Amino acid sequence: MSTPVSKLPATRPEQELEYKKVQKYRSLIELSTWLVPALLLFLGIIAGLHIVAAGEEALGTSDLVPWGLLIAAYVLLAVTCSGLCMISSLGHILHIRKMEIVLQRAILLAIIILIAGFATLATELGHPLRLIYVLFSPNFTSGIWWMGTIYGIYLVALVVELYMQQTGKHNLARIMYIITLILAVAATSNLGSVFGLINARPFWNGPYWSIYILITAIMSGLAVVTVLAWLMQRKERGYRGDAFRSSLKTTSKGLAILLVLTGVLTFWKITTSLYGGIPAKELATLALLKGPLAVPFWLFEIGLGIVVPLVLIIAGRSERLNYNLLAALSSLVGIVFMRYNMVIAGQLVPAGNLDVQQAFEGFANYLPSSSEILVVIGAISFIILAYRIGEYFLKLD
Repeated sequence: MSTPVSKLPATRPEQELEYKKVQKYRSLIELSTWLVPALLLFLGIIAGLHIVAAGEEALGTSDLVPWGLLIAAYVLLAVTCSGLCMISSLGHILHIRKMEIVLQRAILLAIIILIAGFATLATELGHPLRLIYVLFSPNFTSGIWWMGTIYGIYLVALVVELYMQQTGKHNLARIMYIITLILAVAATSNLGSVFGLINARPFWNGPYWSIYILITAIMSGLAVVTVLAWLMQRKERGYRGDAFRSSLKTTSKGLAILLVLTGVLTFWKITTSLYGGIPAKELATLALLKGPLAVPFWLFEIGLGIVVPLVLIIAGRSERLNYNLLAALSSLVGIVFMRYNMVIAGQLVPAGNLDVQQAFEGFANYLPSSSEILVVIGAISFIILAYRIGEYFLKLD
């Protein structure tokens, strides 16, 4: 009985042709992973220059809502940087061997992310040099001054730590692990105090945000490292691939714990705000629960940010790598909206309603401008490009 033509084995020329097609396809994908972020970064730079030139007219902010998407993006990036640093420092100090292969990469990412955060903040200020001016005009009673100063020192310390690791000065690097850990905790908790010390915005006022931001910083850092470990284990083979897979499983378990803690903190923040007897705080919380921020809160912050990742990690028992990746990506999406909701919800209650005697006038309005959105996309694109360049030139194992 003759074999059908379609089932005949491919000849060597046909195999070589198929191999060349596959290689060409992979080359095009590789090229696109450079060109697309580069294009988005270029658009972000153009949008940033437009904001600097046009001022507040290019933003969606107003007198009622003076802090918008760019402030939320700065908080997101600065806090994620701190989370990565805390993970790296604790990994080294506690000798967590399963995570050793990703710890230098976490520091490199932390440096790049913090630079992107500073660039975003400088754009929002409308004049990048104002960031430098702040350092030379100290106000020791200002939480914002302390935030900028500590994060500036922190960035330098991170660069020194990476340099010590790269040059094999391990004894000095161990000292830097402790220093950067202290600075990470100080910078992050101070950032929370910038919101917590604002009496004019009851939703923010209090010690809650310093604790909340510190916990969610570690959560965001674990999510980023999980995605990074998944990408690296796809690329590497043998021992290195196994090492990345081991770190991926470890970070996923840590992420699950932090998701539960974040859920508990969120529950009690909502509960105390609703029943704490402070009308403006209650109104801001209602903006999250059933007001203009209901969809970002329930669908993204709670749904994609906490519930879906937990379900995926539990379903995969932290052993299914693709489940872990999806959980980390889902939580990162939720974290983006978590920072957005935190910044915007505190401003949606008009100043007239801070007084219990005033009738509710309705929530203030805010919608990010296209320039703000492009700047944030450009910042993320910069992080991708800069990390890939660093991965190529540095020895990160």
